[in-house]
Amino acid sequence: MKQVVLKSAVLILLLSTIFTACSQKKEVSKGDLKTIVDSASYCIGSNMGSQFKGQNMDINPEILMSAFYAAYDGDTNFIIKPENIQSVMMEYDKKMQEKQKAAAAEKGKVNREKSSKFLADNKTKEGIQTTTSGLQYKVIKQGAGAKPTIEDRVRIQYRLKLIDGKVIESTFERGEDPVIMGMNGIIPGMSEGLQLMSEGSTFLFWISPELGYGDMDSPELPAGSLLSFEVQLIEVVKGGDNATVKK
Repeated sequence: MKQVVLKSAVLILLLSTIFTACSQKKEVSKGDLKTIVDSASYCIGSNMGSQFKGQNMDINPEILMSAFYAAYDGDTNFIIKPENIQSVMMEYDKKMQEKQKAAAAEKGKVNREKSSKFLADNKTKEGIQTTTSGLQYKVIKQGAGAKPTIEDRVRIQYRLKLIDGKVIESTFERGEDPVIMGMNGIIPGMSEGLQLMSEGSTFLFWISPELGYGDMDSPELPAGSLLSFEVQLIEVVKGGDNATVKK
C-alpha cells in the first residue's frame, strides 16, 4: 500500500508540472485552450498547483520541470533510477511531516496560552470540577444509569465548541440519532470524562490540548485548541463491538 501511495505521489508530481512548465514558457490565456486536452491540462495544473500550495510542499520548480520534460520526451536515463524513487519519496515525506509538525506546534503556541489562561479562570467558577489530569467538567444533569469503562461503547449526543463560542460539530443541531463510539478510540479527555458519567447524565467538559487533539491543525480546529464539549450520555453499550445497541 505504501509503495502504491508513493508511486501515485510521484505521478501527481509529474502531472502537476504540465501547467507549471507551460506557464514558464508563456502566459496561457483562454484563447489557448482550443481542445479538450488543452482544457484538461489546465485543470490538472491548476488543481495540482493549488494542492501543493495548500500543503506547503517544498519543491524546486527548475529541477521538477527538467525531470518532467526528460520523461515526457521519452528519456529513460534518469539521474535517480526508478528503483530508488520510493526511498527518496519516503525521506521527503518524513521531512515534510517534520516540517508540518513544527509549523503546527509554533502556530499552536498562542492557542495553548489562551487555553491555559481560560482553564485557570474557569476552575474558579461555581460548579466546575477539575480532575488530576487537568480535565474540567460541570454536571448539568446527573443520571442514575450505568457508567462506561474503557472496553465499552457509548451512545451520546454532543456539541463541540471552541473557547470563542464557535460550534465545530453538534449532533443536537443536526437532528440526527445519537452517535455510537468506542471508548478506546476517542481523545483522552473525552474518554476520561465519559467514565465520570452515568446513563442519563449531561456534562460540560473543557479539554486542554494535551488531552485533546494537541497540535493537529485544520481550518476548523486550529492547533493547540481547547475543546468545550456538552455531552449527553444516552446509553452505555457493555461488551464493546459485539454488544447490541438498544433501539
